[in-house]
Amino acid sequence: MFLSKDIKFYRKAQSQILSIMLITGILITVIGATYMWGIPLIEKGRSSSESEFAESFMVHLKEKIDNVATTGEQRTIPIELNGNLELTEDNSLTYTIVTRGLNIATTAWVPLAGGTSPVENDMAAVAANGGSETVDINADVTCTMTSSCGPDQITLTGCTKPSIDGTYSEDSNFILDSESYHVHHIDCIGDIDGQALIIGPEREKAGIVGIDEAGVLIAKSEASGGKFKTIYRLVYRELDDVTTPGQDGYRIELVRKGNNVLGPGQHRITIQRDENQKVIGKSKHGGDLIGTTIYISMS
Repeated sequence: MFLSKDIKFYRKAQSQILSIMLITGILITVIGATYMWGIPLIEKGRSSSESEFAESFMVHLKEKIDNVATTGEQRTIPIELNGNLELTEDNSLTYTIVTRGLNIATTAWVPLAGGTSPVENDMAAVAANGGSETVDINADVTCTMTSSCGPDQITLTGCTKPSIDGTYSEDSNFILDSESYHVHHIDCIGDIDGQALIIGPEREKAGIVGIDEAGVLIAKSEASGGKFKTIYRLVYRELDDVTTPGQDGYRIELVRKGNNVLGPGQHRITIQRDENQKVIGKSKHGGDLIGTTIYISMS
């Protein structure tokens, strides 16, 4: 009788242990599945939130600069940055963040505020694996461009400027009319656009007074170690008065006062205006260029 009771007790205890192990296994599976599905969603939401903040901040910065250029009143912006803000020599402010998700196109600047893009590049593309077409490298030079994979490369033949005939690998450069052209990518895998793409030097496009805005916010992303580096760039371009005989130009010139780079953290950005200055015959259409100096102080 005691043996029978012991067996029943043992079976009951064993059953309880198995139940605990089963429940634990289910919990581990549920938690693991939640982690596998939830973390990417969290990262995607975080990337989207950081991108929205970056765009909002740069639009706000543009509004303050435009206001100071018009009124002459000093403005100060307190801000907590998640990335790096830099005043560059091409008359623009860039804000760079790194995210896991891709939020902006990777091959060209995308205008976000202020109108059409103030910069342009020569571009030529064919299908990455075996594509072959006659393409315009720039306004004056055409070539037959052929792409192959394994190794990933493009070949230019029959160019109207024979000096650039040749075979080029991804991320290589060649010189055309003293300017550098870059093999941006050869997407044999098909995770970008399935194209082999050549990009030429960047050129500023002047706007028109009364139609275009001086400041334009543009953005693009670049692959960076398994993540994506997104660059938000506030560019101030020349505006030309093409309807007048003089065809004078107007330009907001961004000039640093102190630091030109800020990293993540709490900062203050102060914006001030100086007097306008005229430079004879320096507009893109041959008229005088009237510049408004805007001092950017970052601390």
